[in-house]
Amino acid sequence: MSKVIDYYFGPISGYAYLGHAALMALARETGARVRFLPIDMVKVYEASGLRPPYDQSDAARSYRVEDQRRLARMRGLRMKVGPENYPADTRLACRVILAAGRLGLDQDSIAMACLRGTWAEGRNIADPGDLGEALRQIDMPCMDLLHTAETEELRDEAVAVTQAAIDAGVFGSPTYVIDGERFWGQDRLDFMREALRKVAA
Repeated sequence: MSKVIDYYFGPISGYAYLGHAALMALARETGARVRFLPIDMVKVYEASGLRPPYDQSDAARSYRVEDQRRLARMRGLRMKVGPENYPADTRLACRVILAAGRLGLDQDSIAMACLRGTWAEGRNIADPGDLGEALRQIDMPCMDLLHTAETEELRDEAVAVTQAAIDAGVFGSPTYVIDGERFWGQDRLDFMREALRKVAA
């Protein structure tokens, strides 16, 4: 069987931001292909019955801040506490990441631009102007991406990806699926490495 990692993530997910580079390094190490599946986490939380991170108790939120700060230091990433534009509507960003796949562009860089934009640069990725600037910063054709993202075909694809996540039992971001097995959270990479070895065998 081919080694494929289905990467379900919200484009404003703090833990997706923290784990993104490590995921891509794992894919290179193991020769796996990453399928970028950006999802509307509002719909996923509604379907799962769970509360989103920004609507949890004060204790849960404060722990999350501590945990993210530790991971950011460990991974050498800039990460704001309580970024200005979090939470934000991610539907446009989801479609832009999918549009990148349609246009043969680097989804890795574009996904990271959305995540970094939210957590390190204070961007509002729901705003086409702000998102476009994040794309220009990494030398991507922002007008082509934004135009493609507004097509009915991309809107339908984005809805289908989120529904596929719900059908697969995804309830948080990031969630990685390998050969039908779910791995929730960027701290599951060692388990994923072992799973990829089994798939290769």
